[in-house]
Amino acid sequence: MKRTLLLGPMGRLAALLTLLVLFGCSDGKTGPAGPAGPEGPAAPPPIEVSKNPTALVPTITSVTINSAPVVEFNVVDQDGLPYVDLPSISFTLAKLLPSKNGDSSAWQSYINRTEAPNGVGPGTQETIQATSDSGGTLENHQDGSYTYTFGTDITAITSPLAVAYEPELTHRLGMQLSGSNQPVANTVFDFRPADGETMGLDSREVVKIENCNSCHGKLALHGGGRIETKLCVTCHNPGSTDANSGNTVDFKVMIHKIHRGEALPSVVQGGEYAIYGYRNTKHDYSDVALPQDIRNCSKCHDASDAATPEAIGWQERPTIQACGSCHDDVDFAKGVDGGHPGGVMTDNADCTVCHKEGGFAGSIAASHATLNADAAKDFKWNILNVSNTAPGNFPTVTFSVVNPNQDNASYDIKTHPAFSSDARLSIDLAWDTKDYHNTGSGSGAANVISFNALTTAVANTDGSFSATSTVALPATAVGTGAVAIEGRPAADFDGDNVYSDRLPVKSEVSFFPITDSAAIPRRQSVDNAKCNNCHQQLSLHGGSRNGEVQLCVMCHNPNNTDISRRPADPAMALDGLKERSIDFKRLIHGIHGAAKRENDFIVYGFGNSVHNFGEVRFPGIISNCETCHVDEAYKLPLAPGVLASTLDTGPLLADPSDDVNVSPSAAVCSSCHDSILAKAHMTQNGGASFDTSQADIDNFSVIETCQYCHGAGGIADVKTVHKIQ
Repeated sequence: MKRTLLLGPMGRLAALLTLLVLFGCSDGKTGPAGPAGPEGPAAPPPIEVSKNPTALVPTITSVTINSAPVVEFNVVDQDGLPYVDLPSISFTLAKLLPSKNGDSSAWQSYINRTEAPNGVGPGTQETIQATSDSGGTLENHQDGSYTYTFGTDITAITSPLAVAYEPELTHRLGMQLSGSNQPVANTVFDFRPADGETMGLDSREVVKIENCNSCHGKLALHGGGRIETKLCVTCHNPGSTDANSGNTVDFKVMIHKIHRGEALPSVVQGGEYAIYGYRNTKHDYSDVALPQDIRNCSKCHDASDAATPEAIGWQERPTIQACGSCHDDVDFAKGVDGGHPGGVMTDNADCTVCHKEGGFAGSIAASHATLNADAAKDFKWNILNVSNTAPGNFPTVTFSVVNPNQDNASYDIKTHPAFSSDARLSIDLAWDTKDYHNTGSGSGAANVISFNALTTAVANTDGSFSATSTVALPATAVGTGAVAIEGRPAADFDGDNVYSDRLPVKSEVSFFPITDSAAIPRRQSVDNAKCNNCHQQLSLHGGSRNGEVQLCVMCHNPNNTDISRRPADPAMALDGLKERSIDFKRLIHGIHGAAKRENDFIVYGFGNSVHNFGEVRFPGIISNCETCHVDEAYKLPLAPGVLASTLDTGPLLADPSDDVNVSPSAAVCSSCHDSILAKAHMTQNGGASFDTSQADIDNFSVIETCQYCHGAGGIADVKTVHKIQ
């Protein structure tokens, strides 16, 4: 049925009013504009953000753990500008298990995985490895701040390893920024979840990355993304094991073993020490040679540094794990039969019963004492005066030997037992300091004049001694000369009254005028302290030449080679050469640059001994010349007066005029870049020569032009090509 809506009087009135509202505006047009309203608030200015950062600085501001941890952090660049383009990030999380029952404290990762061996190594068992979080979400707030929510609920970890959530313990969140061509950065955040405290926490700071980098330059592992030891330990836990080798990757064990390398008892006995890494790549550390005494534990574990308060732990808390990492031929569980005189040990509870001050085995510090180096600190050579130094004269050197730890009390080198038996004390003379050549020394191709101070010295009334050279300076000598005292006192460590323990006392060098009005010291290209970053103290030639590069260059000069130590028949030499330059600039680059060279760098030494440096692994960044050099001394052009290096001493050994030389800049560069192609570049593009004489260089028949491309500001500036920061 059709229905009709009927409006009553009131309904009709409402409809009429509605029509008036809709259509009753005067002529139907828009009315005049009203007055302008007040100005609204200004829009916030755009945020200036980082575009092409050279460094990133992440800061973790908070971590909240209820189930899956939530991390708040921000990232700025080297100028403090917010970085808003973070493409990838990785997080680890570990708790610090306190020391108990003799064990050291240890980090335990909450997040772990299993690894199965795949037959590339001797391992046969599936193992557990700590790892980073996966499946989390990253929220970018577009102002340099971010929120990351873990994909793992760390309060309920049951597999592959059950890890109880213990909020009352110190926790460490590790963060890694890397990949996608962004600068690498690592940081950590230590906190206690129970109360959110970040200060006054239990800690385990036993080493810091700066100690590592003093030798390694910049540690960058796992593809270059992990550069901070505080991050490393969040994964390299005691329970983490490499399935393919069966070796633990616990940081304290792994690092000790790597650094002992070829000297590990297991390796000496014919075994190997290897770890299999990404894509089952084998990393064999069996040929690693630590360039200093392995007992110098303080090199890494510096107890005097406030940043590593637990570094003293190596002395106070010996454990089977830490000690057995270097002493890996000891089976503690077998006691005496396993090489442990203290009996059977299956845990660490009783280690300090014997290994302590006054204990049966003595203190750990005493067991690791470097007796020779420590005793050497009680001796110091002093060069007091050099006289009679004109050409053709016999120089007299006045010197003293003192104990710097006893108010510089003088030693009587004629009567003190330290200067009997196996002791040695020599005085060396070299010239001239523009670049040593020692022409006319009468010793080999270009050796120093050297004489025995113990037999030639005469005592003075003030505790000093004077010794006169038995060989005159050549009549042709000019410029400034150098004098060095080098040698070794002896000690009797075993109390048998035989002084046969050699003490590596730091050598001393001074300068004297020959024809110059005043002595002009030789240039300083490297710093002893930089050498000692890796070497602790350089000690060579039987412990006689120690800790002073200015001594080394006196003999290791451009005119000198190893010809007097080599077989007379080059065919009998390991490298088939008649001789090899031992010029310091070639020798040291050749040794340290072994990985860059195409040919082994082989030198013959005392007693015709063969030294093949082809297997040297430089632990730092080989391209970073400033690892050794000072004041940009590596830059081209070289200092005025630098001589060419002898490749062949010619028919007259002592006469440098018939030598076949390599021009100075090429002498340096080709010591690392020794390929045929590299040498062709040096000769064709740089004007260098590998078949010239010093005379041809002096009269400008041979002119090196390397500096025009490789000098400061050149198209291939050494500093730029070598990526030196």
